[in-house]
Amino acid sequence: MGLCLMACFSVLRQMFRFATILLAVFLMACTQSGDDLLADYVKRVSRVLDADIPAVMPIDLPAYPATRALRQAPPEVHIDVLDAWALRGCEVFTLMGERNSILGRVADPLIRLDYERRLLTLLPQCLASEPDLDNELVTELDAILDLKVDVFPQHLFNATLANPDYQRYWTGGSGGFAAGDEVDFEGYRAAQQALAGYTAQPLPVTQSQWLQSMKLITEYPMGGRSLTAMRWAIEALEQSEQMLRAAAEDARLCPMGRPLQELGFARNVMGNIFAREVQPWLVGVDQRFLAGYDALSAMTGTLGIGNSAIQAFEHELNAYHNRYRTQIRQQVEAWQALFDACGEQATGS
Repeated sequence: MGLCLMACFSVLRQMFRFATILLAVFLMACTQSGDDLLADYVKRVSRVLDADIPAVMPIDLPAYPATRALRQAPPEVHIDVLDAWALRGCEVFTLMGERNSILGRVADPLIRLDYERRLLTLLPQCLASEPDLDNELVTELDAILDLKVDVFPQHLFNATLANPDYQRYWTGGSGGFAAGDEVDFEGYRAAQQALAGYTAQPLPVTQSQWLQSMKLITEYPMGGRSLTAMRWAIEALEQSEQMLRAAAEDARLCPMGRPLQELGFARNVMGNIFAREVQPWLVGVDQRFLAGYDALSAMTGTLGIGNSAIQAFEHELNAYHNRYRTQIRQQVEAWQALFDACGEQATGS
């Protein structure tokens, strides 16, 4: 009897595992990608208008500049060993030792930024706390400090916009966005806002804060995903717009001045599919794009580095976004033109 029960439990356990796997596969299948959502919409427009889906020109995504086009080369400033020894009573002396080590000379941009940040804080404190320093040395250190202040934005630029980790935010994410996904949009937008805030007020920001901010940004490339999703939308909406305007032009759904039954079907596609499914997804894509774009614009404005590559990328992003919004507006206008051609209201009132 006991062996029989054990065998039954074993079979039930295997069945439960199999059912769990099937459920997971089912749930994955139910998560419709944005590309599939748009393709379904275009097919429905094609069927209701009895129109062939037109081909459209493929769209190139805005390309983030290569690191070599972004990386700044701030001048290296070295303090003589004997001069540095005169500062041995200050914390900045230890900091200089870190910088002169092998690891310090090949530091990651964020680590180098943290060194420069601490130097800007500790060197003035040292000069103020060591009244017996030689006047000539004080004059030299003041000049070095002025230079460090001038070139600090270049180190900040290297640690952010020229950082390969940040670049991946805009270059990853070929999968776009699924319809109705549960991505932590607010969390990732907050990470972008934090990065822009750190860039605006960098001196109080610790190395661990910079690293944590960059980690959150790179773990989900929302920028690259939004660019891919926008490309899907622009191409699909262009296809459906062409079909809608052609149908409006030849009054296809009211050939004798009287609306055909298909006009009601078209109204259902517009109301149930475009307005209730496609448009909310389009709005979500727009918000996710702006989360990264607004932060990028804030950082370029704060840093004030006249880098032509990042300026060109920002301009390209703006044009791409404008095209996206224009295509959405034209889609709404094309639907209105279809119903206007038959003397009907789009809402069916």
